[in-house]
Amino acid sequence: MAGLSTILNTPVLIHGIGSGVLQSVSGKVLELKTAQSMKLDVKATTEDQYGGDSLFPLYTFITKKEGTIEIQNADFKLSQLAIAQDSDYATDGNKQLMNFLITKDSKKLGDDADTFTGVEVVSIITPSGQKADANVFSISDAGAITVGEGATVEDGEYSVWVKVDNKEAVSAAMLKNAMPEVCSFNWQFRTEDADGNKYQVDIEARRVRADGEFALDTERDKASTPTLKVNILDPGNGHDDFAKITVSKIKK
Repeated sequence: MAGLSTILNTPVLIHGIGSGVLQSVSGKVLELKTAQSMKLDVKATTEDQYGGDSLFPLYTFITKKEGTIEIQNADFKLSQLAIAQDSDYATDGNKQLMNFLITKDSKKLGDDADTFTGVEVVSIITPSGQKADANVFSISDAGAITVGEGATVEDGEYSVWVKVDNKEAVSAAMLKNAMPEVCSFNWQFRTEDADGNKYQVDIEARRVRADGEFALDTERDKASTPTLKVNILDPGNGHDDFAKITVSKIKK
């Protein structure tokens, strides 16, 4: 059995990032092994009760307690969106947006070896940058191109935006009335004390819920990923510990 006074007063270094997992009540999982930062922040709001002629409060009580966990990941997973917003996954019927340049002599989209199904035209833009008339080109479900009868086709390249079937795609639809699900949060990282003894620090929050924010920011010559922020909830089920930190000495 670990000596309470020994580990309780051991000054371990807060070093490294570690890894963890969030799992929703319906079984959606976000595993975090490439995080850049993780911050646990617990705050309490207090109020003073005064009485008599004393300038000092007679009693101070807590009116509010809140906790948040904020994680910045190095990469992005669709499962992060499901935890942040709640979403429906779909592995069938997904389409991929593609762009092609064609001329009046083009017979199909892409190279001769390219095959497509379920082609849906999003937009056709003329060489002069205008929306092409609807009768200029007809593009089939397989990507075959036909010039419309009697249509006037400009010289130069038309920019064609289409959506095509992709069986190796997964989509996560953000739902307008969906609330982020309640999740459990577990995190661990390994560290050491000044004498080189190894320890593991575990962080647990029984019930958390994402704040619903999701921002995807793309920028030239810059890599970025959305930050996930979850709020700690009342643990419920008769539990009093809404969050817990455990320090374990690692045996060599």
